[in-house]
Amino acid sequence: MIFATGLLDNTVLIFSDKLKRAFPFLLLAVYGIFMCGYFIFQDYNDHYRFFARFVFVPGLVVFVGGVRDTWRHPVFQAMAAYMLYLLLSGFWSNPLDWYPLGQKLTISIYLLSFIAVTHYLVRWNQDLFERMLQLCVLIAGVAALTNLMLFYHEHPFPNTRLIGTGSLTNVNEFSNMYGVFALLAMRFALRTQRLLHRVPFLLAITVFISFAWFGQSRTAFVSMIIAQVAFVGLMLSKGRVLYVTKLAAVAGALVLIFPGSMEQALLRGQGLRPQIWAGVWDDAKSAPVAGHGLISEVSVEAGTHTFETVHNAYLQVFWHGGVIGLCLFLFLLTVAFRHAWWWGRQQGEYTVFCMLLFVTCTMMTGVDTLIERPRDQWMLFWLPLALLLAYQGTTSHPPTVPRH
Repeated sequence: MIFATGLLDNTVLIFSDKLKRAFPFLLLAVYGIFMCGYFIFQDYNDHYRFFARFVFVPGLVVFVGGVRDTWRHPVFQAMAAYMLYLLLSGFWSNPLDWYPLGQKLTISIYLLSFIAVTHYLVRWNQDLFERMLQLCVLIAGVAALTNLMLFYHEHPFPNTRLIGTGSLTNVNEFSNMYGVFALLAMRFALRTQRLLHRVPFLLAITVFISFAWFGQSRTAFVSMIIAQVAFVGLMLSKGRVLYVTKLAAVAGALVLIFPGSMEQALLRGQGLRPQIWAGVWDDAKSAPVAGHGLISEVSVEAGTHTFETVHNAYLQVFWHGGVIGLCLFLFLLTVAFRHAWWWGRQQGEYTVFCMLLFVTCTMMTGVDTLIERPRDQWMLFWLPLALLLAYQGTTSHPPTVPRH
Protein backbone atom coordinates (compact mmCIF):
# COMPACT_ATOMS: atom_id res chain seq x y z
CA MET A 1 0.00 0.00 0.00
CA ILE A 2 2.80 2.38 0.96
CA PHE A 3 4.67 1.41 -2.23
CA ALA A 4 1.57 2.08 -4.39
CA THR A 5 1.02 5.47 -2.74
CA GLY A 6 4.66 6.43 -3.28
CA LEU A 7 4.48 5.31 -6.90
CA LEU A 8 1.34 7.39 -7.44
CA ASP A 9 2.93 10.45 -5.84
CA ASN A 10 6.03 10.03 -7.96
CA THR A 11 3.92 9.71 -11.14
CA VAL A 12 2.01 12.86 -10.26
CA LEU A 13 5.26 14.74 -9.66
CA ILE A 14 6.73 13.56 -12.97
CA PHE A 15 3.56 14.55 -14.84
CA SER A 16 3.48 17.92 -13.09
CA ASP A 17 7.13 18.53 -13.94
CA LYS A 18 6.56 17.65 -17.63
CA LEU A 19 3.50 19.89 -17.77
CA LYS A 20 5.47 22.73 -16.24
CA ARG A 21 8.22 22.35 -18.85
CA ALA A 22 5.67 22.12 -21.67
CA PHE A 23 3.59 25.07 -20.47
CA PRO A 24 5.57 27.91 -22.11
CA PHE A 25 5.75 26.01 -25.42
CA LEU A 26 1.98 25.50 -25.40
CA LEU A 27 1.40 29.14 -24.49
CA LEU A 28 3.72 30.26 -27.29
CA ALA A 29 1.85 28.06 -29.77
CA VAL A 30 -1.62 29.40 -28.93
CA TYR A 31 -0.26 32.95 -28.88
CA GLY A 32 1.07 32.44 -32.41
CA ILE A 33 -2.25 30.99 -33.58
CA PHE A 34 -4.01 34.02 -32.14
CA MET A 35 -1.63 36.33 -34.01
CA CYS A 36 -2.51 34.49 -37.24
CA GLY A 37 -6.18 34.30 -36.33
CA TYR A 38 -7.04 37.41 -38.32
CA PHE A 39 -6.87 35.38 -41.52
CA ILE A 40 -7.66 31.94 -40.04
CA PHE A 41 -11.05 32.72 -38.50
CA GLN A 42 -13.91 34.00 -40.61
CA ASP A 43 -15.65 35.89 -37.82
CA TYR A 44 -14.09 38.15 -35.21
CA ASN A 45 -16.29 36.56 -32.52
CA ASP A 46 -14.54 33.24 -33.16
CA HIS A 47 -11.18 35.01 -32.91
CA TYR A 48 -12.31 36.58 -29.65
CA ARG A 49 -13.47 33.28 -28.21
CA PHE A 50 -10.20 31.62 -29.18
CA PHE A 51 -8.27 34.23 -27.23
CA ALA A 52 -10.58 33.92 -24.23
CA ARG A 53 -10.33 30.12 -24.07
CA PHE A 54 -6.84 29.30 -25.25
CA VAL A 55 -4.71 32.36 -24.47
CA PHE A 56 -6.41 34.11 -21.57
CA VAL A 57 -7.19 30.99 -19.50
CA PRO A 58 -3.66 29.50 -19.52
CA GLY A 59 -2.31 33.06 -19.36
CA LEU A 60 -3.87 33.41 -15.91
CA VAL A 61 -0.90 31.41 -14.62
CA VAL A 62 1.45 34.26 -15.56
CA PHE A 63 -1.00 37.17 -15.33
CA VAL A 64 -0.06 38.37 -11.85
CA GLY A 65 3.65 38.00 -12.49
CA GLY A 66 3.44 39.88 -15.78
CA VAL A 67 1.54 42.77 -14.22
CA ARG A 68 3.87 42.80 -11.21
CA ASP A 69 6.94 43.04 -13.45
CA THR A 70 5.57 45.86 -15.61
CA TRP A 71 3.30 47.99 -13.45
CA ARG A 72 6.14 50.32 -12.43
CA HIS A 73 6.92 51.08 -16.07
CA PRO A 74 5.67 54.58 -17.07
CA VAL A 75 4.03 53.16 -20.22
CA PHE A 76 2.03 50.66 -18.17
CA GLN A 77 0.98 53.34 -15.68
CA ALA A 78 -0.10 55.72 -18.45
CA MET A 79 -1.98 52.89 -20.16
CA ALA A 80 -3.68 51.87 -16.89
CA ALA A 81 -4.73 55.48 -16.21
CA TYR A 82 -6.23 55.79 -19.70
CA MET A 83 -8.11 52.48 -19.48
CA LEU A 84 -9.32 53.13 -15.94
CA TYR A 85 -10.67 56.57 -16.81
CA LEU A 86 -12.55 55.32 -19.85
CA LEU A 87 -14.05 52.49 -17.81
CA LEU A 88 -15.12 54.99 -15.14
CA SER A 89 -16.66 57.15 -17.86
CA GLY A 90 -19.04 54.29 -18.49
CA PHE A 91 -20.88 55.29 -15.30
CA TRP A 92 -22.06 58.56 -16.85
CA SER A 93 -22.93 57.01 -20.19
CA ASN A 94 -26.49 57.50 -21.34
CA PRO A 95 -28.09 55.11 -20.80
CA LEU A 96 -26.04 53.33 -18.14
CA ASP A 97 -26.08 49.68 -19.16
CA TRP A 98 -24.18 47.24 -16.96
CA TYR A 99 -23.86 44.53 -19.60
CA PRO A 100 -21.81 46.49 -22.19
CA LEU A 101 -19.83 48.08 -19.36
CA GLY A 102 -19.02 44.59 -18.09
CA GLN A 103 -17.95 43.65 -21.63
CA LYS A 104 -15.57 46.61 -21.78
CA LEU A 105 -14.15 45.64 -18.39
CA THR A 106 -13.64 42.07 -19.61
CA ILE A 107 -11.88 43.28 -22.76
CA SER A 108 -9.63 45.52 -20.65
CA ILE A 109 -8.65 42.51 -18.53
CA TYR A 110 -8.01 40.53 -21.73
CA LEU A 111 -5.75 43.31 -22.98
CA LEU A 112 -3.78 43.26 -19.73
CA SER A 113 -3.54 39.49 -20.10
CA PHE A 114 -2.26 39.90 -23.66
CA ILE A 115 0.45 42.23 -22.37
CA ALA A 116 1.32 39.90 -19.48
CA VAL A 117 1.57 36.84 -21.76
CA THR A 118 3.74 38.77 -24.24
CA HIS A 119 6.01 39.82 -21.38
CA TYR A 120 6.25 36.27 -20.08
CA LEU A 121 7.07 34.72 -23.46
CA VAL A 122 9.75 37.30 -24.29
CA ARG A 123 11.36 36.89 -20.89
CA TRP A 124 11.12 33.11 -21.06
CA ASN A 125 12.82 32.70 -24.44
CA GLN A 126 13.15 35.74 -26.65
CA ASP A 127 14.73 33.77 -29.49
CA LEU A 128 11.77 31.40 -29.72
CA PHE A 129 9.37 34.32 -29.46
CA GLU A 130 11.15 36.01 -32.36
CA ARG A 131 10.97 32.84 -34.42
CA MET A 132 7.26 32.61 -33.72
CA LEU A 133 6.84 36.18 -34.97
CA GLN A 134 8.86 35.35 -38.09
CA LEU A 135 6.62 32.39 -38.80
CA CYS A 136 3.52 34.55 -38.28
CA VAL A 137 4.87 37.14 -40.73
CA LEU A 138 5.48 34.50 -43.40
CA ILE A 139 2.05 32.94 -42.83
CA ALA A 140 0.49 36.41 -43.07
CA GLY A 141 2.33 36.97 -46.36
CA VAL A 142 1.01 33.72 -47.78
CA ALA A 143 -2.50 34.55 -46.55
CA ALA A 144 -2.42 38.02 -48.15
CA LEU A 145 -1.07 36.63 -51.45
CA THR A 146 -3.68 33.86 -51.47
CA ASN A 147 -6.42 36.42 -50.77
CA LEU A 148 -5.21 38.54 -53.71
CA MET A 149 -5.05 35.60 -56.12
CA LEU A 150 -8.41 34.07 -55.18
CA PHE A 151 -10.22 37.39 -55.20
CA TYR A 152 -8.97 38.47 -58.62
CA HIS A 153 -9.57 35.01 -60.01
CA GLU A 154 -13.28 35.79 -59.59
CA HIS A 155 -13.28 39.58 -60.07
CA PRO A 156 -11.93 41.93 -62.75
CA PHE A 157 -8.29 42.81 -62.17
CA PRO A 158 -7.00 45.30 -61.12
CA ASN A 159 -9.70 47.95 -60.75
CA THR A 160 -12.12 45.99 -58.56
CA ARG A 161 -11.55 46.96 -54.96
CA LEU A 162 -10.07 44.04 -53.05
CA ILE A 163 -12.10 42.45 -50.25
CA GLY A 164 -10.16 40.88 -47.40
CA THR A 165 -10.83 37.36 -46.18
CA GLY A 166 -10.74 36.61 -42.47
CA SER A 167 -12.10 37.80 -39.15
CA LEU A 168 -11.90 41.54 -39.82
CA THR A 169 -14.85 43.48 -41.18
CA ASN A 170 -13.39 45.55 -44.03
CA VAL A 171 -10.34 45.85 -46.27
CA ASN A 172 -9.02 48.92 -44.42
CA GLU A 173 -8.71 46.89 -41.23
CA PHE A 174 -6.89 44.14 -43.14
CA SER A 175 -4.51 46.67 -44.65
CA ASN A 176 -3.80 48.13 -41.20
CA MET A 177 -3.11 44.68 -39.77
CA TYR A 178 -0.86 43.72 -42.69
CA GLY A 179 0.97 47.03 -42.24
CA VAL A 180 2.10 45.88 -38.79
CA PHE A 181 3.27 42.57 -40.25
CA ALA A 182 5.14 44.55 -42.92
CA LEU A 183 7.11 46.39 -40.23
CA LEU A 184 7.92 43.13 -38.47
CA ALA A 185 9.01 41.69 -41.83
CA MET A 186 11.35 44.63 -42.40
CA ARG A 187 12.80 44.12 -38.95
CA PHE A 188 13.65 40.49 -39.68
CA ALA A 189 14.89 41.31 -43.19
CA LEU A 190 17.34 43.88 -41.85
CA ARG A 191 18.55 41.67 -39.01
CA THR A 192 19.45 38.61 -41.05
CA GLN A 193 22.79 38.43 -42.86
CA ARG A 194 21.81 35.67 -45.27
CA LEU A 195 20.17 36.67 -48.54
CA LEU A 196 18.18 33.42 -48.62
CA HIS A 197 16.54 34.34 -45.32
CA ARG A 198 16.03 37.98 -46.28
CA VAL A 199 14.21 37.40 -49.56
CA PRO A 200 10.98 35.85 -48.11
CA PHE A 201 10.51 38.83 -45.78
CA LEU A 202 11.12 41.34 -48.57
CA LEU A 203 8.61 39.50 -50.75
CA ALA A 204 6.13 39.54 -47.87
CA ILE A 205 6.55 43.33 -47.58
CA THR A 206 5.81 43.66 -51.29
CA VAL A 207 2.65 41.59 -50.88
CA PHE A 208 1.47 43.64 -47.89
CA ILE A 209 2.00 46.94 -49.71
CA SER A 210 0.21 45.54 -52.77
CA PHE A 211 -2.69 44.43 -50.59
CA ALA A 212 -3.19 47.98 -49.32
CA TRP A 213 -2.92 49.31 -52.88
CA PHE A 214 -5.48 47.00 -54.44
CA GLY A 215 -7.66 47.39 -51.37
CA GLN A 216 -7.57 51.13 -52.08
CA SER A 217 -6.70 51.71 -48.43
CA ARG A 218 -5.18 55.12 -48.91
CA THR A 219 -4.28 55.89 -45.30
CA ALA A 220 -2.81 52.44 -44.70
CA PHE A 221 -0.78 52.56 -47.92
CA VAL A 222 0.72 56.00 -47.24
CA SER A 223 1.29 55.19 -43.55
CA MET A 224 2.99 51.94 -44.51
CA ILE A 225 5.42 53.69 -46.83
CA ILE A 226 6.16 56.44 -44.27
CA ALA A 227 6.78 53.92 -41.47
CA GLN A 228 8.90 51.66 -43.68
CA VAL A 229 11.10 54.55 -44.89
CA ALA A 230 11.49 55.78 -41.30
CA PHE A 231 12.38 52.25 -40.20
CA VAL A 232 15.08 51.88 -42.84
CA GLY A 233 16.46 55.34 -42.11
CA LEU A 234 16.70 54.66 -38.38
CA MET A 235 17.97 51.09 -38.55
CA LEU A 236 20.60 51.35 -41.27
CA SER A 237 23.72 53.48 -41.45
CA LYS A 238 24.81 51.78 -44.67
CA GLY A 239 22.60 50.54 -47.45
CA ARG A 240 19.60 52.64 -46.45
CA VAL A 241 19.48 54.21 -49.92
CA LEU A 242 19.20 50.74 -51.46
CA TYR A 243 16.25 49.75 -49.28
CA VAL A 244 14.49 53.09 -49.71
CA THR A 245 14.96 52.71 -53.45
CA LYS A 246 13.39 49.25 -53.30
CA LEU A 247 10.39 50.58 -51.39
CA ALA A 248 10.06 53.46 -53.83
CA ALA A 249 10.31 51.00 -56.73
CA VAL A 250 7.48 48.85 -55.33
CA ALA A 251 5.25 51.88 -54.70
CA GLY A 252 6.17 53.43 -58.05
CA ALA A 253 5.49 50.22 -59.94
CA LEU A 254 2.03 49.97 -58.40
CA VAL A 255 1.29 53.58 -59.32
CA LEU A 256 2.55 53.28 -62.91
CA ILE A 257 1.35 49.78 -63.79
CA PHE A 258 -1.95 49.77 -61.89
CA PRO A 259 -3.12 53.41 -61.80
CA GLY A 260 -6.78 52.40 -61.77
CA SER A 261 -6.77 51.64 -58.06
CA MET A 262 -5.47 55.10 -57.23
CA GLU A 263 -7.90 56.76 -59.63
CA GLN A 264 -10.86 55.02 -58.01
CA ALA A 265 -9.55 55.84 -54.55
CA LEU A 266 -9.16 59.51 -55.49
CA LEU A 267 -12.61 59.59 -57.08
CA ARG A 268 -14.06 58.48 -53.75
CA GLY A 269 -12.44 61.52 -52.15
CA GLN A 270 -12.97 61.71 -48.42
CA GLY A 271 -16.48 60.34 -48.89
CA LEU A 272 -18.68 61.21 -45.96
CA ARG A 273 -15.84 61.37 -43.44
CA PRO A 274 -15.73 65.19 -43.20
CA GLN A 275 -19.47 65.26 -42.53
CA ILE A 276 -19.14 62.48 -39.96
CA TRP A 277 -16.28 64.28 -38.20
CA ALA A 278 -18.18 67.57 -38.18
CA GLY A 279 -21.25 65.89 -36.70
CA VAL A 280 -19.23 64.05 -34.04
CA TRP A 281 -17.31 67.23 -33.17
CA ASP A 282 -20.53 69.20 -32.69
CA ASP A 283 -21.95 66.39 -30.55
CA ALA A 284 -18.74 66.07 -28.53
CA LYS A 285 -18.85 69.76 -27.63
CA SER A 286 -21.98 69.10 -25.58
CA ALA A 287 -19.82 67.16 -23.08
CA PRO A 288 -16.32 68.54 -23.71
CA VAL A 289 -14.66 67.87 -20.35
CA ALA A 290 -15.67 64.35 -19.31
CA GLY A 291 -17.17 63.07 -22.57
CA HIS A 292 -20.30 61.07 -23.21
CA GLY A 293 -19.00 57.90 -21.59
CA LEU A 294 -17.41 54.73 -22.89
CA ILE A 295 -20.58 52.76 -23.55
CA SER A 296 -22.54 55.60 -25.12
CA GLU A 297 -23.03 54.99 -28.83
CA VAL A 298 -22.11 57.56 -31.45
CA SER A 299 -24.85 58.26 -33.97
CA VAL A 300 -24.46 61.01 -36.57
CA GLU A 301 -26.27 61.83 -39.77
CA ALA A 302 -24.14 62.22 -42.89
CA GLY A 303 -25.85 62.49 -46.24
CA THR A 304 -28.71 60.02 -46.23
CA HIS A 305 -26.98 57.61 -43.83
CA THR A 306 -26.64 57.26 -40.07
CA PHE A 307 -23.13 56.34 -38.90
CA GLU A 308 -22.13 54.79 -35.58
CA THR A 309 -18.40 54.87 -36.27
CA VAL A 310 -16.24 57.99 -36.17
CA HIS A 311 -13.42 56.91 -38.53
CA ASN A 312 -10.92 58.75 -36.35
CA ALA A 313 -9.54 57.28 -33.13
CA TYR A 314 -8.57 60.65 -31.63
CA LEU A 315 -12.04 62.11 -32.19
CA GLN A 316 -13.59 58.89 -30.88
CA VAL A 317 -11.58 59.16 -27.65
CA PHE A 318 -12.61 62.82 -27.33
CA TRP A 319 -16.28 61.93 -27.83
CA HIS A 320 -16.16 59.12 -25.26
CA GLY A 321 -13.79 60.63 -22.70
CA GLY A 322 -13.79 64.36 -23.36
CA VAL A 323 -10.71 66.50 -22.90
CA ILE A 324 -9.65 64.40 -19.92
CA GLY A 325 -9.75 61.16 -21.88
CA LEU A 326 -8.03 62.68 -24.92
CA CYS A 327 -5.25 64.17 -22.78
CA LEU A 328 -4.69 60.79 -21.09
CA PHE A 329 -4.58 59.12 -24.49
CA LEU A 330 -2.13 61.63 -25.95
CA PHE A 331 -0.02 61.35 -22.78
CA LEU A 332 0.07 57.57 -23.24
CA LEU A 333 1.21 57.99 -26.84
CA THR A 334 3.87 60.52 -25.81
CA VAL A 335 5.26 58.27 -23.08
CA ALA A 336 5.23 55.26 -25.41
CA PHE A 337 7.01 57.18 -28.18
CA ARG A 338 9.64 58.45 -25.75
CA HIS A 339 10.43 55.03 -24.32
CA ALA A 340 10.36 53.40 -27.75
CA TRP A 341 12.88 56.02 -28.92
CA TRP A 342 15.10 55.46 -25.88
CA TRP A 343 14.94 51.72 -26.44
CA GLY A 344 15.84 52.23 -30.08
CA ARG A 345 18.83 54.40 -29.19
CA GLN A 346 20.08 51.88 -26.65
CA GLN A 347 19.53 48.71 -28.66
CA GLY A 348 19.55 49.95 -32.25
CA GLU A 349 16.02 48.54 -32.46
CA TYR A 350 13.33 50.92 -33.73
CA THR A 351 10.58 48.42 -34.51
CA VAL A 352 8.21 49.58 -31.78
CA PHE A 353 8.88 53.24 -32.53
CA CYS A 354 7.95 52.77 -36.19
CA MET A 355 4.91 50.67 -35.27
CA LEU A 356 3.73 53.58 -33.11
CA LEU A 357 4.42 55.95 -36.00
CA PHE A 358 2.31 53.72 -38.24
CA VAL A 359 -0.62 53.60 -35.84
CA THR A 360 -0.65 57.36 -35.17
CA CYS A 361 -1.03 57.86 -38.92
CA THR A 362 -3.69 55.21 -39.49
CA MET A 363 -5.76 56.42 -36.52
CA MET A 364 -6.37 59.68 -38.37
CA THR A 365 -9.03 58.04 -40.54
CA GLY A 366 -9.86 54.79 -38.80
CA VAL A 367 -9.51 52.35 -35.87
CA ASP A 368 -12.25 54.02 -33.75
CA THR A 369 -12.70 52.41 -30.33
CA LEU A 370 -9.45 51.04 -28.89
CA ILE A 371 -10.95 48.97 -26.06
CA GLU A 372 -12.66 46.49 -28.33
CA ARG A 373 -12.61 42.82 -29.26
CA PRO A 374 -9.60 41.59 -31.27
CA ARG A 375 -9.79 43.79 -34.34
CA ASP A 376 -7.01 45.64 -36.14
CA GLN A 377 -6.36 47.85 -33.09
CA TRP A 378 -4.93 44.88 -31.18
CA MET A 379 -2.14 44.61 -33.75
CA LEU A 380 -1.88 48.35 -34.38
CA PHE A 381 -1.98 49.78 -30.87
CA TRP A 382 -1.79 47.14 -28.17
CA LEU A 383 0.90 44.90 -29.68
CA PRO A 384 3.52 47.71 -29.83
CA LEU A 385 2.80 48.55 -26.19
CA ALA A 386 3.05 44.88 -25.22
CA LEU A 387 6.36 44.49 -27.07
CA LEU A 388 7.76 47.67 -25.54
CA LEU A 389 6.87 46.53 -22.03
CA ALA A 390 8.31 43.08 -22.72
CA TYR A 391 11.57 44.27 -24.26
CA GLN A 392 12.04 47.16 -21.85
CA GLY A 393 10.70 45.48 -18.71
CA THR A 394 11.69 46.45 -15.21
CA THR A 395 13.18 43.03 -14.41
CA SER A 396 16.08 41.31 -16.11
CA HIS A 397 15.69 37.80 -14.75
CA PRO A 398 13.89 35.17 -16.86
CA PRO A 399 10.34 34.40 -15.71
CA THR A 400 9.27 31.13 -14.23
CA VAL A 401 5.92 29.43 -14.06
CA PRO A 402 4.49 30.18 -10.59
CA ARG A 403 4.33 27.26 -8.19
CA HIS A 404 1.00 26.34 -6.71
